[in-house]
Amino acid sequence: MTREEQLKFCSVCVNRSFNPQFGIVCGLTKEKAAFDDRCENFVEDEKEVQIENRKQQAHNLEKKGTVNKARIALFIIGGLYILVGFLEGYVIAGHNLIFGVIDWVISGIFIGLGIWSYKEPSKALITGLIVYIALMLLLAVAEPISIFRGIIWKALIIYYLIHGIKTAREDEKKKKVKQADLLDDF
Repeated sequence: MTREEQLKFCSVCVNRSFNPQFGIVCGLTKEKAAFDDRCENFVEDEKEVQIENRKQQAHNLEKKGTVNKARIALFIIGGLYILVGFLEGYVIAGHNLIFGVIDWVISGIFIGLGIWSYKEPSKALITGLIVYIALMLLLAVAEPISIFRGIIWKALIIYYLIHGIKTAREDEKKKKVKQADLLDDF
């Protein structure tokens, strides 16, 4: 058992103490934890368990919020392309329905990625980021000044997508570790 795993028990034990050199130690032995599977002297401190649970819930809400912001960015892009498709297909002078249809297909891609992100967040967000950047580059080739139009919005969308990807990937790594730990018990 690693020190980190031992500290999960020690930090919520009534017998815990603190040593500035080592951190949390056993209040009975004044030493770092030395148990492998369980501590014979472990007595759960209910208040500390509640505090740890609240911290974990707050952390989980923060992670969900970060991924949700990235997901919302995908839905916003999709919604904007619906509007742009309508404008290009029906409103703008010299309109052509084919441009509207192209925008609606792009919209469908982003909305689909947003929906997919509920099941596989990191994969959907990575794909969304790649598609978004590719689209921005294609538009820049067609009209170079388009890179600077809406630069703040583009930067915010990219920021939220990247931040959401990082959070989703960290969460997936933790889930894999927990699954591996569960499999080790059998």
